[in-house]
Amino acid sequence: MKTKTIISFNKFIAGSVVIVIIAAAAVIFATSFFQLPKLDLAVYHHIASQHFLQRLLALILLAVVWNLYLRKRAAWLICVISLTASLFLNFALHYHFVTFIVIILEIYALFALILTRDHFRRSSDKLSLKNTGILACVIIAAVLLNAALGYLHLGAVSEMPRSFGESLLNTFRMLFETDGSTHAIHSYELFVFFFVWLSVAACVFMVFRTSVIEKNVTKTNKERARELVKKYGQNPMSYLSLEDDKHLYFGSEVEGVIAYGYVGGVVAVLGDPVCAGEDFLKLLAEFESFYKEGSYECVFIGTTDVFLEKYSMLGYSHVKCGEEARFDLKEFQLAGGKMAKLRSNVNSANRANLTTLEYKPNEKRDTEIEKAIDLVSEQWLEGKKSGELGFTLGGVGLEDPMDRRYFYALDPEGKIVAFNVYIPFACMDGYLADITRRETNAPHGVTEKINYDAFMVFKEEGLGWASLGLAPLAHMLEGDEKDHTSAKLLNLVYEKMNSFYGFKSLFIAKEKYSPSMWVPGYFVYSTGSITPEIAYAIVAIQNPGGVKDYIAGFLRGKSK
Repeated sequence: MKTKTIISFNKFIAGSVVIVIIAAAAVIFATSFFQLPKLDLAVYHHIASQHFLQRLLALILLAVVWNLYLRKRAAWLICVISLTASLFLNFALHYHFVTFIVIILEIYALFALILTRDHFRRSSDKLSLKNTGILACVIIAAVLLNAALGYLHLGAVSEMPRSFGESLLNTFRMLFETDGSTHAIHSYELFVFFFVWLSVAACVFMVFRTSVIEKNVTKTNKERARELVKKYGQNPMSYLSLEDDKHLYFGSEVEGVIAYGYVGGVVAVLGDPVCAGEDFLKLLAEFESFYKEGSYECVFIGTTDVFLEKYSMLGYSHVKCGEEARFDLKEFQLAGGKMAKLRSNVNSANRANLTTLEYKPNEKRDTEIEKAIDLVSEQWLEGKKSGELGFTLGGVGLEDPMDRRYFYALDPEGKIVAFNVYIPFACMDGYLADITRRETNAPHGVTEKINYDAFMVFKEEGLGWASLGLAPLAHMLEGDEKDHTSAKLLNLVYEKMNSFYGFKSLFIAKEKYSPSMWVPGYFVYSTGSITPEIAYAIVAIQNPGGVKDYIAGFLRGKSK
């Protein structure tokens, strides 16, 4: 409780500093456009810049404040240095009432930043720091070159040449020259002015590039993760840890792996940590220390209820994110009234004389089959409203099939009109239908026939489970949810935003199979409720096009 109070206090104080700097940026930007003599004078005494430089400084301040909000150490350091230098100048220069207010605000901001220094822990990318150093050297070289050229020029045309120090001082005056200057700025000087200050701005932006907390995935690491997934992967999405869009964190004290990505200040984890049940708390505690080193928040996407109590023990919150259609293969069959819809679709595909076959690329490659599968994929993607999703969905993966299973449907002419890709889960005791694709004009019921035939093959092999995956946001208000606000908001998305993503149609498509059970899925997160930053991360990590891609898909759907 004490730690949470300290964190909340630090957030409050850091937030107040953010507000102060935003106000400073607004004042600086406003005085570059409007003639406010007293305020303008105070700002000029404070930064002594041209209007262009004022606007540039205001933009840099906004970049600083945004990165300060993201808890970046570089932003904290820049603010502390800038505030210290500014206070020194304010005390050294003649000041009036407005400047006195600025001093009070700066003192508050400086002490607040020093007090909350541990709150700003996200480091900068080492490559960006290196590039920043190179660019800074270029800036210094440009300033020295300009001074040297001025020194040589004056020595050639004047009977009283200036020293190199005077030429260097003249260069600095040129960089801070006010709009009221009486002498003309030559085109070369103008070029140096813009070059130096735009380069300074570039340095600031580069130094803010966040160091990514990533573990490079080698072939050896992927194979190690594959064995862990096969041994411990109870979550139907666990096998997607092996996709190339994931980073992998391996436990140091216990055997296990966690697959993750990152969006802004949020680490997004795929499903549950993959490990033995007795090692779960240790692995999660390790990973928590890992991502908190960079001051990140964390969200687990698509967890099951197996470890839900253990997440809560470590202080994580959760909310339901949908329900997974799962089948007990020992009981799976087409007979019975509840299977009427599925049976009707399968019979429709049978009447079209479709045949289901399994392609086994690990045993024998067939380029013609793979070309046909690629062709179906291309046509399917062209008909989608939005771009191809990732992270919680895999790819076709024919370049490296590993443990995937491929089933496809042939029409009477021998043409492949649809295919499904299945990935293992439940420690290799079941398969999830991860990819289902079909041609636009494929016969009715083709996907249902492939799923039914594949499930029967798995049943004959003695496997226990099959899954059609998660129906997002289905049955959101069923169950005891502690985070009622997030649950209600997600339910509103389900009810009102089907034009962006077919939540209801996807649920109905899975429901007609009459699953043996609906297994709840959850978002688990390190904050008390789903923050806007976490909500954006959930969307963006699954769709590289982000929210704008969903909006574009909505507009395309409306135009059709």
